Amino acid sequence: MGYCLLAVSGCLLTAGCGDKGGLPSRVLHGSVLYGEEKAEMGRLRFVPIEGTPGSASTVMIVDGQYRVEARGGVPIGKHRVEVDARRKTGRKVPLPAREGTLIEETVRMGPDRYAGTQSPLTIKVTEQSDGRIDIIIPR
Repeated sequence: MGYCLLAVSGCLLTAGCGDKGGLPSRVLHGSVLYGEEKAEMGRLRFVPIEGTPGSASTVMIVDGQYRVEARGGVPIGKHRVEVDARRKTGRKVPLPAREGTLIEETVRMGPDRYAGTQSPLTIKVTEQSDGRIDIIIPR
């Protein structure tokens, strides 16, 4: 998986274990980048794979950062990372549901495949992790 890069830093147990329905979990946090460009906004989804128990964890990207704390964080194990990272274009566009209302236009950063079930990005959350995982969508 040479085109996929996830930076995982630290190995001290500082985030603590959470409780996601009785499952050991970890509060995760970090940066979200497309190459070296910070994602202004968007959504991350951590989906358990390869026998990892638990449900998906979804969190918003705000100013290039995310933090998953709800229900104790993300369960220990392997997860597919779905990234819908966005940036503003500087243009105003009509809001379809509300005639006459303009909103800031955003565009997805990176290929569409990273935003859905075909995302090649994966992480492994361990009990020893300090919880910092930076997500980098390759250019």
